[in-house]
Amino acid sequence: MGCFEDCSNENVPDETYNFLILQKEQKDGLEVYKPKSIINYVTQIRCPLCKCCLSSEEKTIIQDIFNKGNENILIYHIKKYNQEVDNDDKINDIGELECLYNEIKNMAEILESNRFYKHTCTRNEICKRTSNQDIYIDLCLNSPKNRVENEIKVDFNKLKNDESYRNNYLNLKKVAYEKKLMRKKRKQIEDKYIDEFEEETFKLERNQYELAKRNITIEYQNYLRFENAKDPYFPRFEFDASVEWSREKGNLIYSGSKKKIANIY
Repeated sequence: MGCFEDCSNENVPDETYNFLILQKEQKDGLEVYKPKSIINYVTQIRCPLCKCCLSSEEKTIIQDIFNKGNENILIYHIKKYNQEVDNDDKINDIGELECLYNEIKNMAEILESNRFYKHTCTRNEICKRTSNQDIYIDLCLNSPKNRVENEIKVDFNKLKNDESYRNNYLNLKKVAYEKKLMRKKRKQIEDKYIDEFEEETFKLERNQYELAKRNITIEYQNYLRFENAKDPYFPRFEFDASVEWSREKGNLIYSGSKKKIANIY
């Protein structure tokens, strides 16, 4: 369902509407309808009984709920938390994780307290129901609590209260940090000696380079002959330097030789 659904006439049902699905479990003795995917726009929600658009008043109420918190915001906070877990710029980031986790916890609580919207279908003549017209619309695709438990990479409560769990996490962060330092130092060394290395290795496969260069040159000359030919029946010929480079680079090993091949045309 899109964000630009036509609701110019609220009393016209959309018989194809199937975004909200009836659940087996009830709430307070009432039917519960859950969305097929995360709700991005209020206009994705119609009454699942009569399949008409919600009233302007109801859409305003639900929009106010979404403004306080929605699943996309919770997912965003979880993503930030997991990115910090994977961050290898520092060893001890438990303070940062606590701030991020508090944002997740607060958003999950907001969602949980507002996720079930009680709706009453008043279009009896359309939905053909004279009873059971009160239903709940679940504004969340997944339980906020379950999403937090299943999607965060590190359990912050255990990180805070379980010394063994915390030490294991910090050790992993230390290893990741040290590996990053090693990669950085290795790159600095490579950058310092790369030109000398490429020149020396180029000498080892000059013959392969010359052969590749000749092959590409022949293809390019064939292309020029086609371009300059006035005979309309001259065989069609296309030349793509990147294609020729990809074809010939397989015969070369070292980066210096491949760079020289790439700069022929």
